[in-house]
Amino acid sequence: MTGVAHPFARYVLCLICVNILSAGVAMASCADRFQKDDIIVAWRMAQPFTFQTNNPIDPEVPPRGFSVYLWENIARELKLTTKYKYIETIPEQEEALRNCEIDIVISPLTITAERMRSYDFSQQYVSSGLALAERSSSAIDFSEAARTLFQTLTQSNVLLAIVGFLSFNLVMAYLVYRYLQAPSDDTPEPPGHIEPRHLLEAITRTVALRGVGDDYTNLFSKLLEIFMAVVGTALSATIFGVLTTAFISSVGTPAEVGAKELVTKRVATIKCSTAQEFLREQYRGWLATTAADAPERPALEERIAQLSCDGNDPPSGPKNAIEDPRLPGSAVILVSRWEAAVRVVLEGDADAVLGDWIMLTYQSRQYPFLGNIDVLPRVYRAEPYGWGIARREGEIAFRNAIDRALNAEMRSDHWFGDLEKELGKGSISPN
Repeated sequence: MTGVAHPFARYVLCLICVNILSAGVAMASCADRFQKDDIIVAWRMAQPFTFQTNNPIDPEVPPRGFSVYLWENIARELKLTTKYKYIETIPEQEEALRNCEIDIVISPLTITAERMRSYDFSQQYVSSGLALAERSSSAIDFSEAARTLFQTLTQSNVLLAIVGFLSFNLVMAYLVYRYLQAPSDDTPEPPGHIEPRHLLEAITRTVALRGVGDDYTNLFSKLLEIFMAVVGTALSATIFGVLTTAFISSVGTPAEVGAKELVTKRVATIKCSTAQEFLREQYRGWLATTAADAPERPALEERIAQLSCDGNDPPSGPKNAIEDPRLPGSAVILVSRWEAAVRVVLEGDADAVLGDWIMLTYQSRQYPFLGNIDVLPRVYRAEPYGWGIARREGEIAFRNAIDRALNAEMRSDHWFGDLEKELGKGSISPN
């Protein structure tokens, strides 16, 4: 037994030692780079969190924005000195984090399990969601009008109240006209007989299409007619008000877009963002339902590979379009900034922009997008924001200190005021 077990034990021990030494070498190389006085803080243009007003960007000028304000509060608390470094895109920032060329990224990054394999995150400090923004339209969306009308009428028994009161008023109007109005001739009417003119008169008075007349013979009849006219006017105003509200709310409101419908549109988004990965998942779903001999299958496979963000995808210029004539109407346009993504939609080069709800709603309130871009209310999935932190040996204390300082900021009295000042009232849901 000893002669058999001994070589196996030596093999296992050797394998463990190799893994430990390999990990130690990798961590040591990162730890060596950390021997410096300044904390290197990376940022990119992600207004209102991190941005510059200089055009072009001046790397020597510190950025502005909510994340900068928040970081500087924490840096003072932890007695850290900061050196800002401008890195234009998410992939470049992630590469710098993996190589420990920087210490922290304060531009918003969505916390995902995939990213946490390569670098650490601070705790979540704000909550966003993946949403879609489209150009505003002056057309009436009748399906949206019908949905609004249905929701209004089915709320708190509104429809039951309107129908019940309308029916009561109709019966009363008929009785008033049938029995209290002065007869036009002396011809007796059979009991229970309903004249069409009586019914028509009741309807017109119920909906207030006819006002108070002079055809009643006594004061009681006149007062009753006035009461019915007032009630009919109120009912008409309520009914027409509901209809008007439904149609007004549907003017310029884009139709809701399901996740699977995204692959049928020209969609702009940020390169290597979680929005790009979400689009890739929808294309994979399309491929899964496509026959093996379908003509669009090769194009779908290429599209999925192009959206993999594995280092082999096309370089991102100011506006890099991934399209294929085998997939008509479907394209993905990759850019490096949210402002550029929204501008692509405004200029008509894309049908919509897919991205973080916070970013899209903020951009939709800025010139020239104000009044021209609508953010759809549907959120496809949650997007928790955190700060990316380089993973270094023995530096857990650094991340924990940042988390404690973040928690202290979020518990402070000025937290919500600071959020609303930068992003607008009700723009986000704090963690």
